[in-house]
Formats: sequence, C-alpha cells, structure tokens
Amino acid sequence: MIDKYDEIVIHWSVKYKLNETDKLDLFKENVLYQIYGDSHIYGRDTLLYIGKTDREIGVRLSEHLKSFFKFANNLSVSIGQLEIPLKNLEVPESILIANHKPSFNKEYIHDLSTEAKSYKIIIINNGDNYMLKTCCTNYWWV
Repeated sequence: MIDKYDEIVIHWSVKYKLNETDKLDLFKENVLYQIYGDSHIYGRDTLLYIGKTDREIGVRLSEHLKSFFKFANNLSVSIGQLEIPLKNLEVPESILIANHKPSFNKEYIHDLSTEAKSYKIIIINNGDNYMLKTCCTNYWWV
C-alpha cells in the first residue's frame, strides 16, 4: 500500500542582503523566508532562521533587524512563495523548522504545529533552496 501525501511546493528566490529591502518589493505578503548569516558555531553563511509572514516581507525583516539579528553578521534572506497558496503558512513553516533546526528558531524545533500533524505532507523545495533539503515530510510526527 502506498501512502498518499499532500504536496506543498515552494519556489525559493535567490538570496538578498537583509538591508536590500527595496529589492524585496517583488514579494508582497504570505511568504516563507530563510535567513542566513555567520554563526560562531556553525560557520559562515549558514541557515539561522525560517519564518513566515502574512504582512509585507520588508516590514517583517526590519523587525528581525531590531531583535537579536542586529548582532549577526553577513545577513541575507531567501523568499519562498507557495505554488498553491495556503491560508495557514504555519504548516510548512513548522515542517521546515522541525526538519532543519535553524539555530535562531525556538518554536517547532522538536514538534510540529497541530494542523501539520493532522495529515501526511511532503514539502518540495524548488529554486534556490540553499541549505534546505530538496524535499522533507512530516512523516515522523504523523
């Protein structure tokens, strides 16, 4: 018997410097994002954070720059747009975080959102996915 998974396909952009918010005007809201930077533990240009926003991406990233990210060096961001929009971006966000465990994320490091555990999902990362796996699932939590 073959298990059926719902596919969530994400198209990732090239990386932009975090202070180049004018270039991020192409991406409005309801997107996922990966923040990269230098880590004294994991090295240069490593995945630090995965997030989602239902607001303008530039506004959300400026909030990050006012937090603990202001102490990080060489920051860049890649924006992920879903092939088929979802109303709840928490589902793919929690699966991506649980599978990749970025060092600046706190939530979903060990567990998924409740909705992400309710059915089988496979995430396909297309485009410039950088340190993200080409595909990942919620298999271990369902």
